[in-house]
Amino acid sequence: MKKKILTVVVALAAFVGLFANQPVQEQNVQAAKTTRKKAKAKQIRVTYTLRDTTKAKNKQTLAKKTFKVKKGTSVFTVLKKAWKVNYTKSSYGVFITKIHGLGNQKKKLYWTYTVDGKMPMVAADKQKLTKNKSKVVFTLKKY
Repeated sequence: MKKKILTVVVALAAFVGLFANQPVQEQNVQAAKTTRKKAKAKQIRVTYTLRDTTKAKNKQTLAKKTFKVKKGTSVFTVLKKAWKVNYTKSSYGVFITKIHGLGNQKKKLYWTYTVDGKMPMVAADKQKLTKNKSKVVFTLKKY
């Protein structure tokens, strides 16, 4: 009789233990999905364009690339990943002298940039990308 009771208790405990783990597994799956959604939400899409206004009357597009980057990444970080960039550093930030081999201080050819059509008042390494589908345009100009 004790063996039967013991067997029933063990079977019942195993049965309860089997189903007790089920909600925990579902919670883990749900937590993983939430984490992936948060990671996706932190990614933004940014389009970079290089333009040259020194050779033609119209702005000549030299290159255009789109990137998925982490929200808060600097304009300069993405630029360096996309093209070879020459620059100098100062207390104000970076001063871009060449992108993809183009730029010439002696001829007063310099790069400026805009984010969504507005020229930031900070250096490219200080400007953070925070908006999805932003458009960053670097323009080579003569000054």
